[in-house]
Amino acid sequence: MPALAQQPMRPAVDSSAIKTLFFAGLRDKMNENYPRAMDNFNKVLAMDNSNAAVYYEIATLNFRQNKLRESEVAIKRATSLDTNNLWYWKLLAELYKRNGNMDELVPVFDHLIRLAPENDAYYFDRCNALVLNGKAEEALKGYEELENKFGDSEALAQARQRISMEKKDGLSKQEVKTLISEGDDLKSLLFAGSVLLEKGQHADALNVLKKAKALDAAAFEVDLSIADVYKGLKKYGEVQVALLNAFGSREMPAGQKVKIVMMMLTGTRSQQLVAEAAELANAAVQVHPDDPGVKALYGDILYRKGDLKGSLKQFEEVLEITDQIYKVWEQVLDIQTALGMYKEAVETAEEALSIYPNQAILYYYLAFALHRNGQSAEANLELKSALLLDSEDKNLKAMIFALQAEVLIDQQKFKEADIAFDKAIALTPDNYLTLSNYAYYLA
Repeated sequence: MPALAQQPMRPAVDSSAIKTLFFAGLRDKMNENYPRAMDNFNKVLAMDNSNAAVYYEIATLNFRQNKLRESEVAIKRATSLDTNNLWYWKLLAELYKRNGNMDELVPVFDHLIRLAPENDAYYFDRCNALVLNGKAEEALKGYEELENKFGDSEALAQARQRISMEKKDGLSKQEVKTLISEGDDLKSLLFAGSVLLEKGQHADALNVLKKAKALDAAAFEVDLSIADVYKGLKKYGEVQVALLNAFGSREMPAGQKVKIVMMMLTGTRSQQLVAEAAELANAAVQVHPDDPGVKALYGDILYRKGDLKGSLKQFEEVLEITDQIYKVWEQVLDIQTALGMYKEAVETAEEALSIYPNQAILYYYLAFALHRNGQSAEANLELKSALLLDSEDKNLKAMIFALQAEVLIDQQKFKEADIAFDKAIALTPDNYLTLSNYAYYLA
């Protein structure tokens, strides 16, 4: 008993508080307010660091923001805490696919097969990972197991054919000719086209895919594959034409279109590429006029191009569809204040705050618009509300103090304005705008 008495007691976990924080985090995640969602989930872990579901949510947040390393750390922790959750292993599989870690991907599919033994897709994916890892013979054994369990199928025959083709240096002219003259199965032609592309036989791949296009002119998958071939041939005008054909299809998922456009824009400074992305996004909007994600993407691209009015129109239409995408509220306010639409910005900020009352930057935008609208007293009240919120964003705090200084100057409260400017400069000493405003004030 004395030995037991010396053991530290584990504090009781407040399950009610955990549930409240967890569901608040889920709500913030749905609204794409990722920093606040992460904050809520981390608060849960501070109370219960063995909560697998929270690690999963943190992993998905990081995955959405392309923070793959952080996502991997979190989801591996989740799978170690709960080895029988299918969704945890599925996310880990997606991560390994994304970073090309085929060695680790195969064991993950072993777990997925263990948890869902009747899903033949996991068997195919496991074998495909083996092929990509250069283990063709192991993959063939996997296909044998798959056939024994599920029977033969066209997909299985194609998978084996792929290994056979990849063992070769490519396809002969005669084999390609036979494919084009006799091929009448769209999936088989698509598959052959992808193999030819991988082998560097771009011209042959294009001819095979043109045959596929002749079989089904509306198949967006064919247009996407043709775009890949033209990209390999560096014929970028034709790439855009093929992508526009694909984006004109209602069968192509809106999310897939958004993903392609976002990949085009990642890290680019090319105005030509931005223009092409805008053309694709506009095509997607025509096909999916009620999809808020597509409209938000198009609005973002128009903003990049400097078309603030066009961008604002798209974002306002998003808010007519749903008020639950937090980032769009910020984007609308940013544009309205930039265009001098201060009365409208006041209305927008007040509406946004009725939904998201804990966002300091919304109070900042409201105060900015009020100040520019000649309502300094009201602006100062909103700035005080912004400062009451716990924000770790130094730049935002500096912006709030700098605006507060401007408001106080208008109110002839110069000593208080000095203090506010000093706080802004202390937070961001290299902020040119704050320094220039302060210098103008001192002059």
